[in-house]
Amino acid sequence: MPVKRERAAQAETTRQTLLQTARRLFAQQGYAEVSTDEVVRRAKVTKGALYHHFANKLELYVAVIEDMERELVAAMEAAARKDTEPEARLRGVCLAYLDACLDSSLARLLVLEVPVVLGWKAWCDLAHKYEVGVLERHLSELARAGRVRDDEPLQALAHVLLGALNTAARVIATAPDPANARVRVEGTIDRLLQGLVVRTAPRTKKAM
Repeated sequence: MPVKRERAAQAETTRQTLLQTARRLFAQQGYAEVSTDEVVRRAKVTKGALYHHFANKLELYVAVIEDMERELVAAMEAAARKDTEPEARLRGVCLAYLDACLDSSLARLLVLEVPVVLGWKAWCDLAHKYEVGVLERHLSELARAGRVRDDEPLQALAHVLLGALNTAARVIATAPDPANARVRVEGTIDRLLQGLVVRTAPRTKKAM
């Protein structure tokens, strides 16, 4: 048993080394320019080790992207935990997404390159698995608080909101000054969020 555990630990270490190396290379050069030969050379492993874990370069790329998606979702949820009010939590989730896009490697891989490499359907499937789920959960919090219209389809609303965030992310990723672009698109996202929320009318005192 100790030998099996040691082998499993070594295999996982090799897998993580491959993922980290590939992530760095994909971010620097783009998917098309990176070869499996370069990955294994930089990772200092054999090609057999790579193919033990991943069927081909595309499968390796998808694994890198899924790791990044999980990190992004974790950052979005961490931002939400800083507030208790549902509207502020949803805003925190959205702004954390924009903040993440200031990372040039994330911007290149998740924002600009994934739709091209994986195609529209696979890209949408990833979004549904990760970001849409987070947005839908926080929209559900708003709905339970009576801050979203009863007839509003929350999953569709989450997709629309993510579409706006994706567009904002591309603005940040392609801007000469990403930090300035990040500030500008925040105002747009804020106005969109304000339009989603049902405002409760102030109570008026009854006439004596």
